[in-house]
Amino acid sequence: MNRSTYYNLIHHGIESMLTDRFGHFSEPQFPEYLSALSGKESCLAMSDEELMSAVDNLRCEGYLEDIKSSIPD
Repeated sequence: MNRSTYYNLIHHGIESMLTDRFGHFSEPQFPEYLSALSGKESCLAMSDEELMSAVDNLRCEGYLEDIKSSIPD
């Protein structure tokens, strides 16, 4: 597993979600929304399974559509 790929996917997905829902994204919001999604404020603190679950949730909600080809199988 390439954890940095998952970090990037999660960051992109949360940025897309916040932009879609609120019209903007700011970096300080990231830990708050990551915590709501995963219970952790940092991707570094997440297990491999938690990273995969967060990416799957963001993908299912449509926030990774533009980069879905980057999602590992």
